[in-house]
Formats: sequence, C-alpha cells, structure tokens
Amino acid sequence: MYTILIVDDEKLELEAFSENVPWASMGIRVIGTAKNGREALELTQRLSPDIILTDVRMPIMDGLEFAKRAKQHDKKVKIVFLSGHDEFQYIKTALAVEASGYLLKPIDMEELSQLMEKVKAKCEEAKMNAQSEEMAKDKLLRLLMTEDSPEQRSILAARLHQLDRAGLPQFAAYRAAYLAIGHVDDVGESLESGKPVLDPLQNSVREALFRSLRALGFQGRCLDWEAGSFAAFFRSEPDDVDEAIWERLQQLMAEDFPIRLTVGLSRMGERLEDACALFRESRQAYEHVFYEGAGSLLAAGRLPEFVTAEIDVEETKSNLCRFIGHEQAEETEAEVARFFRELRDRRVHRHLVRAAAVRLVSGVQRHFGAAMKELSLPLTNSEWTIMDERATMADIEAHARDVCHRLVMALSEKDKDRHQQIVRRIRAIIESSYHKPLTVEDIAREVYLSPNYIRSLFKEKTGQTILEVITGKRMEQASLLLGDKSLKIHEISSRVGYENVSYFCSVFQKTTGLTPNSYRKQIC
Repeated sequence: MYTILIVDDEKLELEAFSENVPWASMGIRVIGTAKNGREALELTQRLSPDIILTDVRMPIMDGLEFAKRAKQHDKKVKIVFLSGHDEFQYIKTALAVEASGYLLKPIDMEELSQLMEKVKAKCEEAKMNAQSEEMAKDKLLRLLMTEDSPEQRSILAARLHQLDRAGLPQFAAYRAAYLAIGHVDDVGESLESGKPVLDPLQNSVREALFRSLRALGFQGRCLDWEAGSFAAFFRSEPDDVDEAIWERLQQLMAEDFPIRLTVGLSRMGERLEDACALFRESRQAYEHVFYEGAGSLLAAGRLPEFVTAEIDVEETKSNLCRFIGHEQAEETEAEVARFFRELRDRRVHRHLVRAAAVRLVSGVQRHFGAAMKELSLPLTNSEWTIMDERATMADIEAHARDVCHRLVMALSEKDKDRHQQIVRRIRAIIESSYHKPLTVEDIAREVYLSPNYIRSLFKEKTGQTILEVITGKRMEQASLLLGDKSLKIHEISSRVGYENVSYFCSVFQKTTGLTPNSYRKQIC
C-alpha cells in the first residue's frame, strides 16, 4: 500500500480529503495532513510519503515552493497539485517541478481515482528504477573489490562515482569491513564465524543487520558476500567513531539473535579505487578470528603479523607417544597445551597451525595404530578434513587433546565400558547443574573430553542430544515449580537455568504446547 500526505490550508477541505475519500480502496494510506507548505515539508522529511496531494495557494509557504523543496529532499516522491484556478501559469510551474498530476477543485472522484492509478504506476516504476540502480551500484562495487587490474579498477571506480556522486566521491577517506556470522545455540555452543548460519534465522539476521546499519547512520554500502558473510565499504571517520559503529552493531545483533558477529576492519584509504586493497586487508584482519574467536572486532594495523615458517612437531610427537604409552593423562594434556600455547604466542598462520596439527595427530595415531585397532578406535586417515572443519585455534587444540585423551583412556581402560561411564557422568552433571547456565563446553571440561566428542557419544548411547536432556530436565522442574503460585515466572525461569524469561517461555511453550501461565492455570 502506498502512502499519501495531504496539504490544504482550508480546514474543511483538508478533513474532507483525509476522511471522505476512499483511499484504502485505491491502495493508498493517509500518513499525515498539513495546513501549509512549511508544516508539510517537516512531515515530508520525517514520514517520507510516496505521494503528496497539495493545494497550490497557501499561506507561509505555497504549494509550488513546498513541492520544489520536497523534490529536493526526495526526488522519488510524486506530487499532485490541487487548485481552484484553471490557470496556465500554475500548470506550467507544476510541470517545472515534475508534478505527476493537476486537479481542479471541486474534485471529481472518478478523475481522482484514475489519476491515483497513474501516480501509483509511476511510484512502482520509480521503485523498480531505484532498485535497479542500487543493484548496479552493488555490482560495480563487488567488481571493484575483486579486480586485480589497476586500469580496470580506475574504470570501475569512475563508473561507480557516476552512479553515486554524493555517496561515493572518487577522492575521500574510505575503509572496508568484512563481516561474518557465527551461531550460538541455546546451551552456549558456538559454531565459529567461518561457518554460515544455515537455518531459518539467516534471512532475519540479514534483514536486521542491514536495518541496524541504517539506524546507526552507516555511510556506505554493505553487500551480501559468501553465505553468512558481508562486505562493507564506507566513508571513514576517526578510528574510535568507525569502530564504535561496528561494536554497537555487534551488540545489537547479539541482543536480538543467538549469534556472534565478527568484523574485520581495514585501515584507511584515500580513493574510491582503493576498495580492492582495503577489502583484501579487511579479510586479512578477519583471519585473526582464528585466535581471537567469534564476536571480535579485528582492526588492521593493530594486529600482529602472522608467522609463516614451518613448525617442527617431532619433539612434541615423541613426548606425547611416551606419555600416552605410560597412560599419563595429565602429562599428555599438558604437552598438548604447551605445543599449542607456543603456536599461539608466536601467532603462527592458521594454515601452518592446521598442517602442524595434522602431522602431530596423524603421527601419534600411526604410532598407536595396532592398539587402536585392538581397542576398536578409528584410525583416522582424513585429519586434513577434520582440521579444516575446525574454525579456531581452540577448536584444533580441543581435537588434538581429544584424540590423545581417548588413546590414554582406551589404553588404561581396555576392559571397561568407558562410554557408559561417560554418559552416566554427563547425566549426573545435568542433574546437579541444570539450574545453572550450563553449556556443553562446561560438561566437556568436567569429563575431560571435547564438546564434539561428548555430543556424538551421548547421542549414540542414549538416542538423545545433551541439549534435549538439559531442556527436558529444566522443563520437568519448571512444571513442578509452576504449581507453587507464590513463585513468579521470572523466578522459575532463573531457578531452571534461564536468564532470559522470554526465551524460557518460548522453550516451555514449544515443549508443552502451553505458555507457563496457561499451564499454571490448568494445574492449579
């Protein structure tokens, strides 16, 4: 439905136009009325109507002057003039401000309806043209950000400047940003930012991200990049101002969605055609998410350089084989921690960390190959695939620790059903800690295993996920507590491990089919 602002200095006519004309049947909604041009201009700037229906002769500011200024504010707005004077000069002036129509008083409803259909068609055409223009700008910027040839970059920058002279001058202070979404599930697990959000949240997150950028006064363009990531190019302010926008955006997104937004930020450039180098720098800054984790703001120029020398793993591998062979769990874990701490302190590039971890873990597995077969532990021949799925240093370290720990445990508990012991231990932890903000990571630390391993093991042995059991326990206890009318819903939410009352109510309704209040009414 299109919106219309009606302007007339005659009170009775203004009321008649706003209240007696069947606008809804024309597909139009009245969003405001004004009695003079100055008042109408304020409303236009605040409400951005699609159509303006304005009298010509008015006090303070007449309709013709108002129309000129309204067009300066929004060139897409459609103006229809009203007049009791069939004078050529008015019509000539109306054409000069690109009026979409001219009606004489008293208004004929059929004539008004026919004119509004034409005006709506012009609105739709303008909307499509604007969308096409925006798409063209985005396409040119995308090409500019990825173009290697300096000559082609100059051509692309000139074409982009032609389309958006005000927003993208050829010479100005610019920066680029690379944004990636990481998902956090409702027991605290994070799927780090290298991995897209592949669920119904993705479209909502995207819309909210673009909406929040506009609300924060973002001066630039933001493009969809790869799945779950975005590229931004914008006019630069001082560092603290630029970074404050991105930090606030991260906060807003985290408040509204279970996500972590990671931002890689370039240094400042001086020309529009610097977009390629700046965007490349923002992506290089983003690579530090490997060490800093999802949800970080990573600004180029304030990050250490990556070490790119090959890593020797032989000494560590030898130590691990000795500790594992002697079933020394603490020493094994300490050696893994020492190895990765040294890599972290040196800021070794992620590709080299992955390569070193593959050589280390594969070497240990080969050393204990016979034992692994005897103990029915899988001999992994796809460590590269496994490591590529680990988005951060912490993930890779956890995998290496998990492999080594499983070997120690397997060698020391050959005749025990260790898996059932782990499952029982997990259930006991849930039973005693469901009322806390319990995460899979918390449980993993308690049982000295990686989160991925206990998820897989628990599902295999019980047919349920850890989250399902945590949620089930919480809902069971919440159902009991709802029988006590002295307890408020937010108190019950807190007692069963939910800090966010709205989220607790949503989970309860999804589980039981009833809101907490409805359930309480049913049982009390």
